[in-house]
Amino acid sequence: MGNEKLRREVAVMRLVKEKTKIPLPKVIAFGTAADNHDPSIGPFLITEWVEGITVTSLIEELPRPSWGPVLRHDVEDNLLRKVYGQMANILLELSEHDFTKIGALYMAEEDDTLPSWSIDHRPMTMKMNDVEAGGNVIVDDHTLPPFKTTTDYMRNLVQQNITHLHKQRNSIDDAADARRKFILRCRMEALVPFFTFKTHESGPFKLFCDDFRFGNVLIDENTLEFTSVIDWEWTYAAPHQFLFSAPPWLILERPTSWTQNGENRYKENFTIFLQCLGEEEEKRQNQIPEDQRMSTLMRQSLDDGTFWFAQLMQEAFNFDEKILWRNLERAVQERGLLEVGVPSEEDIEKFVETKLKELDQYNLDLRMLER
Repeated sequence: MGNEKLRREVAVMRLVKEKTKIPLPKVIAFGTAADNHDPSIGPFLITEWVEGITVTSLIEELPRPSWGPVLRHDVEDNLLRKVYGQMANILLELSEHDFTKIGALYMAEEDDTLPSWSIDHRPMTMKMNDVEAGGNVIVDDHTLPPFKTTTDYMRNLVQQNITHLHKQRNSIDDAADARRKFILRCRMEALVPFFTFKTHESGPFKLFCDDFRFGNVLIDENTLEFTSVIDWEWTYAAPHQFLFSAPPWLILERPTSWTQNGENRYKENFTIFLQCLGEEEEKRQNQIPEDQRMSTLMRQSLDDGTFWFAQLMQEAFNFDEKILWRNLERAVQERGLLEVGVPSEEDIEKFVETKLKELDQYNLDLRMLER
């Protein structure tokens, strides 16, 4: 997996370097584990050196809380707008490139020809990696053919959460937890058609990075200009609405960590970000209808619940977080969809019984190992 992940990251970096104005380091060399002088070290990637500090280090509250970085409250308005504007510009650059399938980029390059890119396989995502690393469960096969429609991919993402729940023996805490998790996954699977962009069901699809955030962007602390975007490993051609939903990183904290105050702060900063995004859109002078602009669709995503739906789709261990579901439930209720996908009591009880037996056996096996 490591070798293939590296090839995909290099393909993305070279496309972004050649086709966009996004700053990133030039790839000098890369190779598989077998190419390395010591194969046990694994695959390698060498890029040019880039000066700068992470944007996070410039705008985070110190000391850092135990749950992760938080946007400091005294960030100067000009600094915030400067970084928001540049982040918006990166998203707009990515939005200008279309793909006909959902999946990983593959780069073909021959001696006397320019490189070309294609989508030949399913994506490798942070979600898949987190479940495999933290739950020891493989939820999808990234070597299979790519997806042709948004609905098929969204259903696959929910299936990954279902597979995780079923195959990780200690994926529940107790009967109540098992019940809730089973119901949520059944409902989410049935809600897919109601929260996908029908206008982009078959594309065009857009480059999207699961790990795009301030911590992976370098900045010159004197000029406040971005010097590089790094860590492209979890980047793939994704559903249109992933790139065009409100970005979750505006206040550094992920949505799963937000308190009510955090959510309110996010909405305040989102208003500022939309202003910056709108300014960047105007600079481009693209003749895009108002209802198709990124700023319009991002605003709409918070209003109609698409933002929360997209966040849930990308979550692994945090799929059941109440803040995500509380906000999605509002949209579900407004649309009269509260009963959509609710499983029968018989199916619920059958699942709970099975999972409790698995949990008991897991705890027994764990005690045996600890002796």
